[in-house]
Amino acid sequence: MRADQDWCLECGTAAPGRLGARPGWRAAFTVVGLTTLLLTGAVAASYAALTGDAQREASRPSAGAGEPIIAQTPGVGQGSKPVAPGATGPGTTAPPLAAAKPPPATAKLPPAISSPSGGATNTPLGSGGGSSSSSGSSSGGGGSGPSDDDSPSSEPQTIKLSADAATTYDPEKRAGAEFGPAKNAVDASKRSVWDVTVPVDNEPIGAGLVIDLGARYSLRTLTIDTPIPGFDVELYGTKSTKIPSDLLDPRWEHLTDRNGYDDGSSITLKGRAKGTVRYINLWFTQAKNAEDPRIAIANVTVTATK
Repeated sequence: MRADQDWCLECGTAAPGRLGARPGWRAAFTVVGLTTLLLTGAVAASYAALTGDAQREASRPSAGAGEPIIAQTPGVGQGSKPVAPGATGPGTTAPPLAAAKPPPATAKLPPAISSPSGGATNTPLGSGGGSSSSSGSSSGGGGSGPSDDDSPSSEPQTIKLSADAATTYDPEKRAGAEFGPAKNAVDASKRSVWDVTVPVDNEPIGAGLVIDLGARYSLRTLTIDTPIPGFDVELYGTKSTKIPSDLLDPRWEHLTDRNGYDDGSSITLKGRAKGTVRYINLWFTQAKNAEDPRIAIANVTVTATK
């Protein structure tokens, strides 16, 4: 080969030093050492994994045989002989106490017997079945008359209204409103009416009729006779001796409302007021026919108790 050639053109042999020096023993030892180190690490990791699985398997609780566990009585082992009733000592219970005798039954009073006066008396013990009655009082000063609830005044009664008991109530002074005679609403005649007519403007009627009961009463019912039913009305009451001049006056107490009132139907007022009432205000808000906004009242009837 020439000096500048790296390979023989005939045999293909490389020039001296072209392929480098042969690896020595040092390189061989290095490869063997690294391989041994890797094998040792793999063996150690496998051992650690197997040891951990074995420990977890050993620490797992036993599934058991599936049979229920029966609690044992403290101090009594299995195979012990049953304790005879009434025995005492460790592992036994004291005999039950004797049941207490019930107290003697007390004598019961016979059923009450109504007396002619509406009361009730009982047959005295040892009287041989006889009965006694009282007519509001008994000898010896122990009787009493009928209670207030049984007195005739506690029964609801129709209030007799005076001829001037009704008054037109128009605090808003609505322009264009026209009213009929208020006395026609309490004259007990269905042929004469108190009425109110307002302009056709889709506004509330905004007027009312106040009834003077003449005294304070506990209200029960109110009935309106009307030839034009279907109106909406709000009911208010006051115990004041004078009619409040405005509907917003706190002396007016709101009792109830009725929409689409039907002729002659009864409106329940019992329990609506906090106490007794002297004046009732029928405040009309809407007529049935918006094209003819008119309310007509032929008669008002009120039942109450003193």
